[in-house]
Amino acid sequence: MTQKIFIIITLLLAQTVSAQSLCESWMATLSDATPVCKLSIPGTHDSGTSGVRLPMRHYARTQTLDLPSQWNAGIRFFDLRPRLEDGTLRIYHGPADCHIELQEALLTIKRKLEEQPTEFCIVMTNSAGGGQEGVDMTMDTIYAIFPTDMLASFNADMTVADMRGRVLFIHRDRPTGGRDYPGTVVYGWPGNASSHNAGMVSSEGQSAVLWAQDYFTDGGKGNYVDSKWDKVTALVREFASAPEGVWCINHLSGYTGSGISTNIKRNARTTNARLLEYLGNHKKPIGIVPMDFP
Repeated sequence: MTQKIFIIITLLLAQTVSAQSLCESWMATLSDATPVCKLSIPGTHDSGTSGVRLPMRHYARTQTLDLPSQWNAGIRFFDLRPRLEDGTLRIYHGPADCHIELQEALLTIKRKLEEQPTEFCIVMTNSAGGGQEGVDMTMDTIYAIFPTDMLASFNADMTVADMRGRVLFIHRDRPTGGRDYPGTVVYGWPGNASSHNAGMVSSEGQSAVLWAQDYFTDGGKGNYVDSKWDKVTALVREFASAPEGVWCINHLSGYTGSGISTNIKRNARTTNARLLEYLGNHKKPIGIVPMDFP
């Protein structure tokens, strides 16, 4: 069922408003007993970049839809990268200002969850600058916006019932020692590679194994699009027989060139289409799949 939903969402992302409305509450069809790690969850990479302006747009923009439109289209994983700047957490992609504050992005997600309580989402935070102060301020901002009952408590086998109406935060950066944080922190993220050795741990000590693929470029040295696809499908196949409680984040996102010639859209057009075709014959869960221009 979840695989069919993923395909439907992908097909409908660029269609009419009436078609998109079918995706606004797609999680209502999921069984409460399903482990979250056994779902196929469509996501966006650098989710806040629709507001990137010229001259940065051609190499830093990875999304054309803003956050509310992504939600309405069925996206349920969001990648937010805050930078502490003059006392404010702003969303960035590398050096590019996305012209949206973290607070605004989180309030959008909170409003969507309140409007559609059958749904849930996962938000990954990844500091784009500001040092440890920025990381700690990110945690404080989350706690200030979301009441406790909207923050999902992490464990490896958490179910859909544990998540409905809630957001699970996954952090790429660890807050100052001794501070509580919502959700889970990732350790051992593979960087420009794949790994079966990453992990997730909550401030309460709950942990899980994370398989992750984030091969985002070859620096323009080879046929990146094909080598990227090989890594995507390798993890899809492996995750089909993963042990219970293993989580998976499999990035379709990436770029083919170097410097200002990133050509993000070329990879997205090819890799996104390949996955859609591949899922016609693959009937197992594929985990969380962050995409550029889905």
